[in-house]
Amino acid sequence: MQDVTELRAGLCGRCVHAKEVVSDRGSVFLRCRLAEQDPRFPKYPRLPVMECAGFVAAAQPPGAPHRAR
Repeated sequence: MQDVTELRAGLCGRCVHAKEVVSDRGSVFLRCRLAEQDPRFPKYPRLPVMECAGFVAAAQPPGAPHRAR
């Protein structure tokens, strides 16, 4: 079963390039680390992302809860 972050974020919720950023006010954002080197990728993409040329599935053990990186 998918967790809430993954459902709301689309591909970003399970991508190895996504990094979870928490603001001082407690808001959670997903930042695309590909944007640091490639201008085709937005730093903070509009979610949910349904298609992305840079998507790489994050490896995680079967049954482990998902955590955005």
